[in-house]
Amino acid sequence: MRGVATTVVSDGTLLDLALDAFADGGYDGTSVRELCRRLGVSHNLVHERYGSKDKLWYAAIDHGFRRLAADLATAAIAIEGDELDRLRAILVRYVEVTAERPALIRIVNQEAARPGGRLDHVYEQYIRPAHEVADAVLRDLERSGRARRLSPAALHFLVGHGAGGIVSLPALASHFPGDHGSLTAQAREAVEIVLRGIVTDPP
Repeated sequence: MRGVATTVVSDGTLLDLALDAFADGGYDGTSVRELCRRLGVSHNLVHERYGSKDKLWYAAIDHGFRRLAADLATAAIAIEGDELDRLRAILVRYVEVTAERPALIRIVNQEAARPGGRLDHVYEQYIRPAHEVADAVLRDLERSGRARRLSPAALHFLVGHGAGGIVSLPALASHFPGDHGSLTAQAREAVEIVLRGIVTDPP
């Protein structure tokens, strides 16, 4: 097959494109042959590097979510403020990254409709650790009288599928009338509304 040499295509490029493909078609609807055709490389490339479509899926997920985790950690460290400022920075950065790389939340949506090993991997490796960090911050705020109790599940769905939905479903968002600013601005507004529902006045 004519195309670029396999050594020219970086793992990052291949995994980014794989994320988009899995987000668009789901696991079952994604063709490795079509993915290689879009890259202009031999169909053997994926098998040479990853062994199978299943291993490619896990490699792409790890590639995308590790970048997300690094972005969130950087946002938390960069903030000079209290726990509420840190929580706000983490949530806002989450929806910003979702706007920049919507394939992540779209893949979660693909897998979350039914139980399975792929969903378990995403939850155990990435969703649960992130929630444990956020939950620890919320507990500190609760102990100081600045926040009410909120379950990790409620926080996840309010932010991930509430605020995150604004940026992960652009076709639907475009139907709402009026000038609402950039998608990132809308996401920040949604995060602020969520926080207003959590935070209480200090005693």
